Amino acid sequence: MKLFREILLIALSASIVSCSASKNLVPEDKATAVASYPCAEKGISDAEFFRACADATSSNISLAREKAVAKAKSSLGKTIVDKVLVAAEQENVSDKETFLKDIGVVSNKAIDIVLKDISPVCEKYSETNGRYTAYIAVEINRQKVFAVLNELLINNFPNFNKERFLKKINE
Repeated sequence: MKLFREILLIALSASIVSCSASKNLVPEDKATAVASYPCAEKGISDAEFFRACADATSSNISLAREKAVAKAKSSLGKTIVDKVLVAAEQENVSDKETFLKDIGVVSNKAIDIVLKDISPVCEKYSETNGRYTAYIAVEINRQKVFAVLNELLINNFPNFNKERFLKKINE
């Protein structure tokens, strides 16, 4: 038991020392390099499209591509779901917790539908020491997302002001 306490004390001390360090974990030049990697400019959402970009590395170029596409789609889906939940949070409903849960389910269904068949709008690759990095950007038209979301909202929330809700999402 005494040994356990000593190990715990050492681990706690090490974590306090490492957490109180003032050194940046990511050098500034690395942080800006992330924002300017290939396909990043194609991964910025605008008024017409939801967009996302991602990268992945593997010893197999096909696997790197698959991983990057999956990460980009996941990021795109998360962006859309987050926007839906922010709009849902602003709604005036009696049982907000249940409403938010139901809206989350509906938005995830919409994401599953719209992301199924999208393909990259930008693909770039690099190779270093036998490892391939795929840079991918994906996009989906906002109106397509809203159409699917609207259909699901109509089916799940018949007495809900969908037009106002979709306008909030688009803001």
